[in-house]
Amino acid sequence: MGVQFNLLPDVKLEFDKQQRTKRLVYTLATLISGAAVSLLIICFVFVNLGQKKALDDAQKDIKKYSNDISQIPNIEKVLTVQNQLKSLPDLHSQKHISSRIFTYLPKITPQKVFIGQTTIDYTANTISLNGTTDTLESVNAFVDTLKFTNYKATKGDDQKEKPAFSGVTLSSSGRTDKAATYTIKLSFDPELFSNDDKNVVLVVPNKITTRSVTEAPALFNGDTGKPNTDQGSQ
Repeated sequence: MGVQFNLLPDVKLEFDKQQRTKRLVYTLATLISGAAVSLLIICFVFVNLGQKKALDDAQKDIKKYSNDISQIPNIEKVLTVQNQLKSLPDLHSQKHISSRIFTYLPKITPQKVFIGQTTIDYTANTISLNGTTDTLESVNAFVDTLKFTNYKATKGDDQKEKPAFSGVTLSSSGRTDKAATYTIKLSFDPELFSNDDKNVVLVVPNKITTRSVTEAPALFNGDTGKPNTDQGSQ
């Protein structure tokens, strides 16, 4: 077995070590720089060639499918129907529950008062009532009942009573030997027929509360002459 002697001084050994480290650092830096340049070239090629080609292909597909759709018979009508179907939920939320009138009328109509025709305008929020009764006094009682009728919601945060009708006027009336006729026009609060879940109910006065009585001065020890007759409802 041979014997080797290290005749290089320590300074020389340290120098050789630093040179090897330096060559290693240069090699790694060169590899990293080459990888970065390669990545940059790939990105440049993709943006300027690949992406442009993808956009051109997409534009061609759009033109092709547009031409195919335009060849479908009555395509305009089909699209119109589809748009109308999309608007149905909004229209449903805006529609009026007209059937509530059959619940309201029996509550606000006094006894001996008959309604022959009811016309409702949901755009102007107005109602016209035509009918007959026994006397003109019953007509006046009907008018005043409408003026004093309130409504309230049984659900929700706001359950305060509010006037149900406004602008109540007796537009025409007549008297014959057997009956009296009338035409009453009024405006109603839109909440009465709104399509929501508030469950609106009418609060109708249970007495004949004509303004001539409620506004009469207190005479004869405070007796206003207010009648105690209960107003029935159909």
